[in-house]
Amino acid sequence: MNSNSYLVVDFDSTFVKLETLDEIAKEVLRENPRKEEIQKEVEEITKKGMRGEISFVKSLRDRLSLFSVNRKVIEKVSQKIKENVSKSFLENKDFFKKNGQQIFIVSGGFRECIFLVSDEFKIPRENVLANEFVFDDEDKVIGVDENNLLSKTQGKVKQVEVLNLKEKIFVIGDGWTDYEIKREEMADYFLVFVENVTRSNVINLADKVVKNFGEVIQFIEKKSF
Repeated sequence: MNSNSYLVVDFDSTFVKLETLDEIAKEVLRENPRKEEIQKEVEEITKKGMRGEISFVKSLRDRLSLFSVNRKVIEKVSQKIKENVSKSFLENKDFFKKNGQQIFIVSGGFRECIFLVSDEFKIPRENVLANEFVFDDEDKVIGVDENNLLSKTQGKVKQVEVLNLKEKIFVIGDGWTDYEIKREEMADYFLVFVENVTRSNVINLADKVVKNFGEVIQFIEKKSF
């Protein structure tokens, strides 16, 4: 990747195959008699948020209100996420190791669940921009850091704006919040990633539909000059 380019990458359903909060819900609700009902509700809220039908803030709060989480659960889910990196990202690991300083993970997910993956791909921790859980003295989650830009409406847009990247910016992701970065002119190109999920309303807004990360690299090489 040329020195005049930056790559902003979504995490859930892009860098990895899973949605972090959905997996946390599955783990927490394993023994709950209403497990299937609550999991379905969590997944539906996730989908509405990714389609842009409700704000990210509402999506996050509504999902967290449905179950109780502690640090042990988060650690267990983080390990599962590490084992579910998207196939084409694994195939192109060297690209990340070579260009890590120019790659930013910007996610509505949680840093605690991203670091096991980003460290493996040699992406600097300061380039991992995501939400953070707030814990009480018993290591139970009592909310998220509401001062974090990514906990707010259009959080990804605001976060990329603060980065103040002056050169060419490529955004890759599967959802509406990724598209918003390009819509608000904080990026030059939006590539919708469909290796794991396909959202028709987002596909129609993308500069390029990419089936795997190899196609992302090809697009960057073509447009970086």
